[in-house]
Amino acid sequence: MSTAAVELTRRLGRIETAPGSDAEVADRMLRASGLSLHSTVVQLIRSALDHLDLAGRGTDPHEFAHPTLIRSAVTTAATALWLMAGPIDEQRYRTLQFGYRDQVYRRQYLETSRAGLRECAAADARGAELLAAARTVRPGLSERSFRTIDSDSFIVAQAGLLMRQDALGGPDPATEVPTQWNLLSAYAHGRNWSTVEKGDRMDSAEVALAVAEAAVARLEQLSVAR
Repeated sequence: MSTAAVELTRRLGRIETAPGSDAEVADRMLRASGLSLHSTVVQLIRSALDHLDLAGRGTDPHEFAHPTLIRSAVTTAATALWLMAGPIDEQRYRTLQFGYRDQVYRRQYLETSRAGLRECAAADARGAELLAAARTVRPGLSERSFRTIDSDSFIVAQAGLLMRQDALGGPDPATEVPTQWNLLSAYAHGRNWSTVEKGDRMDSAEVALAVAEAAVARLEQLSVAR
């Protein structure tokens, strides 16, 4: 798993956004907002592969920690696929929404860390900028709608639908990806049922690698000039 994750990381690093490609057009339209579809997606995929690399290096996997690493990999790789789905305007909107949610989480951190009013005000102003940018994509958009981003479970399920049907070599990704993620989530949250669940399922690391590979392949596709 570690070897496969490292190779995917190298493949990711070789992707160049060609002028006129969907990724380049999306980033050009996002430039004023200070966000980038390409950069956001690359960071998410790198996070997924980083988790898988670490999980693959353990010779004696821990019962709960190992599945938690793989769950994080599935979540971030699936989020990357979700960001790249649909036409360019949808990709732009989701990138802005993801960036806005990033500011929401940062604002929460600033509050709990008792940061100064200036830092909190700057985070609020940045969120307002991203909302204004999103309204150029969806006129009349309310802050409440923009703030309500899809849940991780929904995004993971969408990722399974976005993958090639043969991506797992047999099982349907639309079923297997969310099923594996739910099982991994039980381990991550220390749920009792995770340790007694029976069933002949694919290795979760193989599923996570397949989601990450699908995200890399999608970015490659978006980076080729039309």
